Amino acid sequence: MNKVFFLVALIFISIGLGGCPYESSVPISNASIPVDPRFLGKWNSKDEVYNNYQITQSSPTQYHVVQKNISQTSQFTAFLSEVKGALFMNLYSDSTKAYYLFRIKPDTSGNKFTLTPIAAELPEHFNSSEALRSFVEKNMNLQSFYDEADRAEYEKIPTVSHTVLN
Repeated sequence: MNKVFFLVALIFISIGLGGCPYESSVPISNASIPVDPRFLGKWNSKDEVYNNYQITQSSPTQYHVVQKNISQTSQFTAFLSEVKGALFMNLYSDSTKAYYLFRIKPDTSGNKFTLTPIAAELPEHFNSSEALRSFVEKNMNLQSFYDEADRAEYEKIPTVSHTVLN
């Protein structure tokens, strides 16, 4: 039992930039936005040096995210939701059976993006995606809606190509 508690605690600590993003039983929306190839690949962050990430496509609208650090590997399913022109990431953990919610801002080059967690201290929890989405729409422009202290910028790790000499 202590081992299970320890593993769950480690996952909570390592998810979302070392902070605790908002945890929800429902996503902001269903997965409907096609996978953006700019997000695929290996990523790391100077703000989160203890983790690195591998993002692959798991379906036409979903990503498979593998988070690795020195002591463990965690796997998630992710997809994007659009709310009033802004993108949000719904990151689902099979181990905790919860969604972790982030605002995601890709840069135009496709080699960087910023993740800002929705604040864990939000007073409301929702039983439907419609209610959560409505709450996000009403509050997404408020600074207190996000945990700015745990915002991080991620950079794509360039792939190394090997040249075969003849």
